[in-house]
Amino acid sequence: MIIVLLILATFVFAGTMIFSPAGRNRLIAIIISGLIIAASLIALVLNDNYHWGMHEVTRTQIQDLAPLKSKQAALRVQQLGTGSERVISYRVAAATKVSHTVTATTTTTKLTSGAPAQIQIKTTTWQFKNHLTRVLFSLGNTKTKIVQRQYLFTIPKTWQVVTVKN
Repeated sequence: MIIVLLILATFVFAGTMIFSPAGRNRLIAIIISGLIIAASLIALVLNDNYHWGMHEVTRTQIQDLAPLKSKQAALRVQQLGTGSERVISYRVAAATKVSHTVTATTTTTKLTSGAPAQIQIKTTTWQFKNHLTRVLFSLGNTKTKIVQRQYLFTIPKTWQVVTVKN
């Protein structure tokens, strides 16, 4: 919406400068449309660079784990590239397919040992603070930007983590 407002103010500014005769009404229209253009550009830059009008929301999801094939192969870790990145394959107890951790720069993964086999996924995203900022800045984009995703695997000591070499 703010882009539409910026375009309309630009057309009003240009039209007034070109077609309007000199006088008080022209000066007022030029000042108002110029201020709207400047405020719109500043708001767009602040929203893009500093997430103005947004706040971080963290959601936590806990699911029970099931072994991949047997207790000897409970989790499968595959190193990527130079080894600083990795993908962990796991199976959620309620699902039939194998799931994988997301390989992004905002992802951290921790393995701990404990009694219940489960995965805790904490996802932090940017959300709009209110309806006005959503209308101004979303422009039909309903996807939220992920700030950080953290996987915390708790597995029993009887389970093993299998590392796959490339």
